[in-house]
Amino acid sequence: MKLHDKLNGYIMLITIAVLFSMITSCSGGGVAILKVSDINGPGTLNEHEVADYSITVERGLELGYSWTLTPQSAGQLTNVTTTTVTLQPNEVTEDTTARITVNITGWKTEPVVVIRDVTITDTNQLPNATASVDKTRIGHGESVQFSNESTDPEGDDDIILHEWDFSYVESEGFICDSEDRDPWKQFNEPGIYNVQLRITDRSNMKDMLEQPIVIEVVENYGPVITEVSHNRTTSQMGNDNEAVELVVLFNDPAPVDDEITFRWECDYGYFDDETSQHPLWFPPGNPVKCEIRVTVTDWFGLSDSGSCNQWVTSLPTLVNGLAPGNLMIPVDFATVYMGSINPANWVYPNDPNDGNVVFMSFWVTWCSTCVEGMPSVLAVNDLFETNPYYRHVMVNEAEPVEEVFGFIYGNKYEAMYWALDADALYFNQIKGWNAGSNELPQHLLFDRDGRCRWAKVGMVGQLWDIQPLIEELL
Repeated sequence: MKLHDKLNGYIMLITIAVLFSMITSCSGGGVAILKVSDINGPGTLNEHEVADYSITVERGLELGYSWTLTPQSAGQLTNVTTTTVTLQPNEVTEDTTARITVNITGWKTEPVVVIRDVTITDTNQLPNATASVDKTRIGHGESVQFSNESTDPEGDDDIILHEWDFSYVESEGFICDSEDRDPWKQFNEPGIYNVQLRITDRSNMKDMLEQPIVIEVVENYGPVITEVSHNRTTSQMGNDNEAVELVVLFNDPAPVDDEITFRWECDYGYFDDETSQHPLWFPPGNPVKCEIRVTVTDWFGLSDSGSCNQWVTSLPTLVNGLAPGNLMIPVDFATVYMGSINPANWVYPNDPNDGNVVFMSFWVTWCSTCVEGMPSVLAVNDLFETNPYYRHVMVNEAEPVEEVFGFIYGNKYEAMYWALDADALYFNQIKGWNAGSNELPQHLLFDRDGRCRWAKVGMVGQLWDIQPLIEELL
């Protein structure tokens, strides 16, 4: 080895020794000592501030840092293994002293512990009471929900108590009726109620609503439908000229300013305005029995429902206007099997109320066509006599009552009603539906409104000639 290489090696060893000596300056037994600064950072924080705390090693070779906070409930430390930590205080209800401690270890040195006390102050800011309600006018017995919308500058979770007084009177002081945050409340008695909210935070600071919530409770009685009226019960399919005029009548015991809504429904046809109290209903394009329904609803959501029936037929109205009177003007009545006769029992007066379908046949004993067709006419009676809305009337024209009785008894004929039109006054009025014909027999079919829908002069040959027409009106 060359001389200068040996010299360089000796110099390097000497340098290393000197450096090591500087790092581990001996004292007594030769143990090195770390020298560190105090912990740097503010001595006072309010509960909403964040601050950094740091330490500096002035001499020695440090190996690690370990920061802690006492008590732990005072806040959170982050970056606890570095020279600088961040303190995030927790909320406090009063000024609180927290202790920050850092433990520093070094190379061949004793650990060094440095302590710093920090005061965390309570900012003590007033919470703000606010609230709302889903409705301010209700009927007695109804409930409302209150929504607590209070806030706190120190965080909404700083509010620890919510108290409600549902009948607050300032002169009487606050009376707690509920501690629910968002309570439901039922008001059973009519009146004006002032509802007050009081909140309390962790620092026992309180606040109330600037103005109580005013709840008006009124007597709440739903509407009661008294009548669903209509100007006709039977209309021709697809004929807008036979639209039905509807109206619903009702009583509403609620206050006069109660708002009423109407809703009409039907599975067939259509309305000009289904939300009107007086709509028109137009018949569909096919024969069908319809139920027209209506619901009347008040401001509180209470409602009542009603309905009326409509019959849609393919048969046209033969003439404009209704049958005269109650169909039967002054007539001498004769009965055979059915007891006494009152025309009001079987003839529908011309105001619609699901009245009767009336089949009327005019006849005399001396008319061979009348006599020959009598069995077919009475077969119609036999088929429908049990239907509560069907009336079958056999009207004899101006024959002596003895002859009429003898004919009926002799042939054992039965019908719902036998009538004598002794002076033919009724026949002279009703025959207009058969173009004024004076021939017999004549047959007329009236719908439930007393409108003539079918008429025939001459014999009804077979039951099925008239059966489907009657079924359509029933």
